[in-house]
Amino acid sequence: MKKKALLTVAFISVLLVAVAGTTFVSLGQANPYIRDAIKEGEISPPEGTKPPIISIFSPANQKSYQSNNFLLNFNVTIERSNDVSLSLSELYYIGSWQKGRADVDLKSLFVKNNYTWPSAFSINLTDVPEGPRWLEVFAVATGFAYETRHEIKGVFYTTYYVGYKVTSSSFFEFTIDNTAPSILSLSVENNTYATSDVPLTLTVNEQVSQVTYSLDGQANVTVAGNTTLTGLANGEHSITVYATDPAGNTGASKTTTFSVTLPELFPTELVVVAGASVGFVSVSLVVFKIAFKKRVEKS
Repeated sequence: MKKKALLTVAFISVLLVAVAGTTFVSLGQANPYIRDAIKEGEISPPEGTKPPIISIFSPANQKSYQSNNFLLNFNVTIERSNDVSLSLSELYYIGSWQKGRADVDLKSLFVKNNYTWPSAFSINLTDVPEGPRWLEVFAVATGFAYETRHEIKGVFYTTYYVGYKVTSSSFFEFTIDNTAPSILSLSVENNTYATSDVPLTLTVNEQVSQVTYSLDGQANVTVAGNTTLTGLANGEHSITVYATDPAGNTGASKTTTFSVTLPELFPTELVVVAGASVGFVSVSLVVFKIAFKKRVEKS
């Protein structure tokens, strides 16, 4: 037992001496391939970085729409720049009727799109007030730049990476119009006209894209502007005029009833007959005079 105890003490003594003479080497110094990745912040986009391309399909620029609710449809295309693939990091829009910007939830769309970033977007815009409006869509793409610098820490070296963003936007104007035009005045009145050609002019309260009229309940006739109703027959007539604005709203005038009474003319057939009769009488008189002279000479 004493021998075993002495051996154990001797082993521990040797081990302590060995540990005391051991130098522990840092793993970072022993393995030069270990890196630290440190983010330093944001820099300006490198020269030649291409911004996102926003292509808006609807609503169309400078168009009018009847509904207060519509779909905003657009695509976002991001091209590779400086041999770096950029990613869409922010997407939002600002409308003239809104307070502040409205962000698109890209993370939710990423999940719904089978964990891939979508390039086509369809956003339902509701309760857009009537009147002239504008909207601007913004897309932000993010890229990263890397730089490796050696440190004084022996063989340690650290890779610093910085981010940069590039933003683009697309602006358009449109009009929400769900009010029909009003026809303020109409030249045809509830009167009697002594002509078969009656001028038709009207005044409306807004710009219109089409004017039509229905005469005596017949099919609508399209006119380019003020016109004349021609060839009206004697008797009573009725007319209704319609005006359509660029959004497709149509307003109608009240139906106006009027009459056409043409003055009676001296029949042209009677004039011709009278002229022929006078000519005939003249010829008879001439013949009569010649015959009379011949009789006098014989006697």
